[in-house]
Amino acid sequence: MIIKELRLSKFRNYFYENLKFDPKINIFLGDNAQGKTNLLEAVFFCANATSFKKIKDSDLIMFKENEMNLKALIQKNNSFKKIDINVTKEKKTIIVNDIKYKKNRDLKALFNIVTFTPEDLRIAKEGPSLRREFFDDIIVSVDFNYWRIKRKYLRLLFERNKLLKNRNVKFFNQELDAFDKQLAKEGAKINVYRDRYIKFIEKFAKKYLSLFTNGKEELEISYIADIKAFDYDSYYKSLKDNRDNDLLRYTTTKGIHRDDIDILINGKNIRDFASQGQQRSAILVLKLSQIELIKAKLNEKSIVLLDDVFSELDEKRSGFLLDNLRDYQTIITSTDFTNIEKIKNSNIRRIEKGSIKS
Repeated sequence: MIIKELRLSKFRNYFYENLKFDPKINIFLGDNAQGKTNLLEAVFFCANATSFKKIKDSDLIMFKENEMNLKALIQKNNSFKKIDINVTKEKKTIIVNDIKYKKNRDLKALFNIVTFTPEDLRIAKEGPSLRREFFDDIIVSVDFNYWRIKRKYLRLLFERNKLLKNRNVKFFNQELDAFDKQLAKEGAKINVYRDRYIKFIEKFAKKYLSLFTNGKEELEISYIADIKAFDYDSYYKSLKDNRDNDLLRYTTTKGIHRDDIDILINGKNIRDFASQGQQRSAILVLKLSQIELIKAKLNEKSIVLLDDVFSELDEKRSGFLLDNLRDYQTIITSTDFTNIEKIKNSNIRRIEKGSIKS
């Protein structure tokens, strides 16, 4: 899978650009605040109909304009998809090969994009919700059924918490028990998914970090399940046993929504004990593991987006990363002109004030 062409109209600081991509390495150089990250965001939006920055769609429209448009041509083997996404202040329209898509998730099934941005370091540094979201996104990229299960769980969780705050309803105890049974069914499934796929990812990540550091560093990933139950009966019993605490706190205090995932290097948690360089290396090998997992499970090659990754990697690690991406279409942005211009067989362009120059 590759992206062949992209047209941006009134997207962020791009008034109009029409560009073609090399099937291998594409490099965009420029100073800060020129539009490098915006370009990657546009490519990501074509695959997900949402921004990797978790912002409103309307925030992507150029200042003082009323709408933006993205058009992309995607090739998978001998098949082509024309993607046309239009966003106004009020609505978003997604059209693929002249067929209107109603939901973002319909677009996501077309192709996979794996991104690395400086913001991804928050996965290592901050709270468990970001790590849950990160690993859940990896699972969804290879098994979309997981998204449906988690969505159902979150909807049940919302309704259960609402019930806990409103106890004057008739048959309160019976309703609460009904929610517990449904939550247990979905929660146990999510535990199984997370445990299975985290083990897959760990296997790939161990290999990459060992190669990345010449065997000096070993990576481990530990799934810290809040309810250590992988079947309905055990999960339901845990919810039931914790019901008094939930009633006291007016919220659901146990469940997969409180899980964490520990990432360790040489036995130490990277959140507390790793240097920023080690944290960056750990997240990079996790992204490489996602790429390999998608290839192993779906027999598909991801499009890889790297935003200013090389500015903090030495020449050896930069070379290692590029060697492992040589079979994938990769779009790179950087402010570091020195090392990146040494990359052979790459398409290098510059970005200045929302304008792309050869």
